[in-house]
This record gives sequence, structure tokens and C-alpha cells, in this order.
Amino acid sequence: MMRLLGKSKEEKINAPVGSAEYGRLVKEAYIDNTINEAKFLSDDLYDSISRHDEIIDAISKLKVEKDIIEHTIMGLMKENEIAYIKERKITWKKTSRVSFDTKLFKLEEPELYEKYCRVSNNRLFKIK
Repeated sequence: MMRLLGKSKEEKINAPVGSAEYGRLVKEAYIDNTINEAKFLSDDLYDSISRHDEIIDAISKLKVEKDIIEHTIMGLMKENEIAYIKERKITWKKTSRVSFDTKLFKLEEPELYEKYCRVSNNRLFKIK
């Protein structure tokens, strides 16, 4: 549980740090009234930032390894939608999806595009 200064009053977030719920609540608490000034955080956090970098690197390497495994299996499955390896079932089925061409709509119907556009606000978190 952590105390945050949100919207206009102090709020308690009853969710563990690191949970999806905590992430959602902390983002909501600080979406408005941002301050475009630098804040210097404790040097004690530097080890955490270094660990973050290691985790990001490991995730990237694991994604490449995962993709290699999936691509190998896809190549062996060929046109088959279902395959088995021991008790494990693998499916690779065709799906379809309809999408809306917003670029073309904006080009051909700019007034309607503006009428139906919706703006959402977010804060992008990056570590460099």
C-alpha cells in the first residue's frame, strides 16, 4: 500500500507495487497537472535502473529465442492447423480481421474524421 498525491487530494492505493492495478492507479493519479521540471532522484535507485536494463535485454533475447522456436514449428507444420508433440497441442489457424482505414477516411472525409475523433491522454515512461 502506498500513499500518492493524486488529482486534488492524497489517495491511498490499496494494491501491491508491481501489480497491474497499482500501475493503472498510479498512472491515473498523475495524468493531470504534470510539471515540466526535472526531479533528481536518489542515487540509491541506480542499481534498480541497471537491473531494469538487464531485464529489458533478457526479455529481448528471450523473445528472439521464442520466435525461433515458433518459426521452426510453423515451418514443420506447413499447411496443417493442428500438431501434437507428446501431450502438447499446437494450433496455427487462419483468422481474419476487419480494420478501418483511418488515413484514407481522414484524406477523403476530413470533417467527418474530426467529428468522430477522440483524444486520449497518457504519459509515456522511458528510461534512457
